[in-house]
Amino acid sequence: MGRKTPRGNGDRTTGRRGKRRSIRYDAVDESINRRPARDPDAPPEIHLRKLRVEEALARLEAQLRAYQRQKRRELLVIHGRGHKSPGQVAVLGPIVRDWCDEHPALVLSWREAPPKWGGAGAIVVTLQI
Repeated sequence: MGRKTPRGNGDRTTGRRGKRRSIRYDAVDESINRRPARDPDAPPEIHLRKLRVEEALARLEAQLRAYQRQKRRELLVIHGRGHKSPGQVAVLGPIVRDWCDEHPALVLSWREAPPKWGGAGAIVVTLQI
């Protein structure tokens, strides 16, 4: 009787099984889906997007205090614009801004981030040092 050949997507010459590489696979340009490089002038970032209010405020305070100990002057706090929240209304943005106003011993000032750093979805916080 004849020798059985492996079934599936294997390579019959080597006997290995697995995914075959196709012309379409090799032709994918990976630079299309890449995010733009981070702006070298941007300050360190604190990401609060997709967090619940309690989690976001706890992370914000902990990281601001850590950066203050490191003598960092400015930070970029990314809170998002609220596009996926009910009614597409920003939830974290106003709360983060209010929190910063209520903590003058930690936060000297804040301003909306420039468009290249996130615009309405982020603020630049200046810490007390």
